[in-house]
Amino acid sequence: MKRRQRKNRLIRAAVQLVFFVLAPSLFSTAFAGVKSIFLAIGNGEPVEWNSFLNVTGALLLLTCIFGRHFCGYACAFGSLGDAVYEGFSWIWRSVFRKKKKPGYSEKMVARLQKVKYVLLALLLLSCVTGVYPRLQGSSPWDVFSMLTSGRLPGPAYRIGIILLGLILIGMCTQERFFCQFLCPMGAVFAIMPILPGALFKRKRENCPKKCGLCKMRCPAHLDIDGDTARSGECICCHACKTVCPRENIHTGE
Repeated sequence: MKRRQRKNRLIRAAVQLVFFVLAPSLFSTAFAGVKSIFLAIGNGEPVEWNSFLNVTGALLLLTCIFGRHFCGYACAFGSLGDAVYEGFSWIWRSVFRKKKKPGYSEKMVARLQKVKYVLLALLLLSCVTGVYPRLQGSSPWDVFSMLTSGRLPGPAYRIGIILLGLILIGMCTQERFFCQFLCPMGAVFAIMPILPGALFKRKRENCPKKCGLCKMRCPAHLDIDGDTARSGECICCHACKTVCPRENIHTGE
C-alpha cells in the first residue's frame, strides 16, 4: 500500500509541476471569464463570448464529466498549496517533533468550506454594482499570476501581496486551505453537476471494520459514498483511493 501511495504522489506531483510551469494562469483566466459576464451585466452591456470564457467553459465541461481533476492536478495555486503544506508538515514533524500533520477538525473544515461561497457572491456582486474595478490591486491571485510570469507587483498591489502572504500562512495549517475555504472558482466548480461516473464510490460491505482511512486521509473529510450533499467538495486528489487497504474505492458505474 505504501508503494502505491508513493507512486500516486509522484505521478500527481509530476503532473502538477508540468501545469505549474506551462499554464500557471489557468485558474485566474477561468475566473476572469466568470467575472466578464457579471461585469457586462453591471455595465448594462450584452454578454459577449471572449477568450476567457473559452477556458472557463472548457474547465466547467471537464468538471461536469470528470469531476474536479483540474483542482487536484492542474491548478497552479492548488499545487502551490500542496507544496507549502507538505514543506511545513515536514518542519512540523521533524523540528517540532509532532506525530501528526497540522489540520483542522472535520466540523471546522465543513464550516469553513462555506466561506468560499460567500466570497464568490461578494465578488460577483461587486462586479454587478461596479465596485470591482475599484478593488484593483487587492487580488492575491493577480499577484500570484504576476509572480509566475516573472513580474514583480508594484506598490499598487500592496493589499494583494498582504493577502497572498496570509493565504500562504493558512496553507501551512490545513491541506488545500485556499482551495477548500477561499477559492471563488472552487465554489463555482463545487456547485456544478457532476456525472455519477466521475464520483468516487466504495462498497461499504467490503470495508474493514472500524477502518475509516479514506475519510481521515481526505483533505475535506468526505464520506466516499458517491453522490452526497458535499460531493462537490471533492478535489479528485485520489488520496482516498490510494490509502484504501482493500482497493475498494473506485469511479465509474
